[in-house]
Parts: sequence; C-alpha cells; structure tokens
Amino acid sequence: MRPHPRGGHEVATSRRHRKGLFPHHVRNHAEADRPRPSHAAAFLHLWAPGRVAWWVALLFAIGASLFALGSASTAWPDLAPRLLRAPEDLTAVFFVGSLFFTTAALLQWLEALNGDVTTAFDAGSPRRWRWFGWLPHNLGYLASAVQLVGTLLFNMNTADAALSGIGWVEEDLLVWTPNMLGCVCFLVASVLALVEVTQGAFAIEPRSISWWIAIINLAGSVAFQISAFYSVAAPTPSPESSVFLASLYTWIGAVCFLVGAYLMIPELFDEAEQAPAS
Repeated sequence: MRPHPRGGHEVATSRRHRKGLFPHHVRNHAEADRPRPSHAAAFLHLWAPGRVAWWVALLFAIGASLFALGSASTAWPDLAPRLLRAPEDLTAVFFVGSLFFTTAALLQWLEALNGDVTTAFDAGSPRRWRWFGWLPHNLGYLASAVQLVGTLLFNMNTADAALSGIGWVEEDLLVWTPNMLGCVCFLVASVLALVEVTQGAFAIEPRSISWWIAIINLAGSVAFQISAFYSVAAPTPSPESSVFLASLYTWIGAVCFLVGAYLMIPELFDEAEQAPAS
C-alpha cells in the first residue's frame, strides 16, 4: 500500500497483481482489506488470449467439463452418450480431464511465481520470466502449488483407474488413496485462496468476482472431498447408492469448478477504465 496522489491509498493485492490488474484506490485503511467490488462491464469481455490467466481459466473449464461429463454419465448411465457407456471410455474422459487440470494448475503456479505482489510498485524494466522459485509468504503461490500437487495426484488416480485385474486393496492404494489426497490438496488450496481474497478476514463480499470464485471453488472442493469418501473400495462390491453418490458429488464439484473457471475471465477485466494516476 502507498499514498495516492488524490488522497487515500493505492492497494496492491496478491490476486489482482498476478492477474495484471491495477492497484485499487481506497479512501481509508478500513477499506484496504476488503475485496474490490466488481464492475458489471467486466462480464462483457471474454477474449484475452494474451494473458496467462485467460489460458488458466480456459484449461480449467475444459478439465471441469470433462469431469462433469464423465461423472454425469456414471451417475445417470441411461442418459449418457452411447460413446461413454463403456467403463474404459469413462476412464479416458477423466484422465484427459485431469491432464487439462494439471496444465492449468501449472500455468497458474507460474503466474503466481511471476506475479509476486512485493513487486507491484516497482518501476523500471519488466522482470525476467521465472520457471522455478519458492514464495512461502505468498498465499496465492501456496494455493497454486498445493493445487498443482492435487492435480498430479488426480493424474495418478485416473491413470490407475484403467488397471484391470487388481483387488480391492490395490484399488484403495493405487486409485482411492491418490484421489483422497488430491481432494485434500484441492480443499487446502481453496481455503488458502479464500484467505488470500479476503485478506484473512473471511469477509462476505458478494459484489466481488474474486470472492465468488474463491467461494465456488471451495464448494467444489468440498464436493470432491465428499465424493472421495464414497469412493473407497471394500472387500465386497460397493452398493449402488455409494457409486451414485460418489458420481453425484464429483459432478457437483466439477460444475462448481466450471463456474469458477468461467468467472476467472471477467475477473481479468474487473478494474477501473484507466490506470491509477502516478
């Protein structure tokens, strides 16, 4: 935060800075920790391929769509497309979806690494792009790093799901365990993202796009976590109700992530029409 030439202060927050948004102007210290209210005009913009965050949103949306398609086909097989009625086809859908999640998470981690808020007010030439680094005091970076680990665990989970001829112990070890750990990572990342947006106050800010993204993604992570509890293998076949509930909560989580991914696009245009005065 620094004094603004027209009075008050300019506040650079971690999420806004790495998304390429300007520091916002506040009149007093009490407003500094509150998420920035959104501009309605932000929803009129959808095209920003020159920004990393746009690709993050697009890739997350594709991955979430595939997870939603696969889980809906499992929960309601009679309504599933003919091409998705075989177990191996559904496994492929989830695996490809997990690859989109991982690619998006990697870009998001790089975005956080190269958008450290401590450089928000630095003047001069642009900083060199970094491919590696550790920012333990940056909540956005930590959330991105934990989510990236979660997506890698989902890669393992969805790939191992294609294995045949394994018993319930091996299924729990190779399929369920990485699924459960991946869901835990998503839940932790979502909590960190919400803390980042609300500056640790867990404020309710329904006029903020960033707040809605954090809340909806948190809801999706909770749904994924519930799904994982229903997915555990046992010596006897799982009842149909457990299979249905696991698929249902996966679908709910995927829809939440799809909505959150969409909102990340208007978030890129959620700023004043001009840069702050210098």
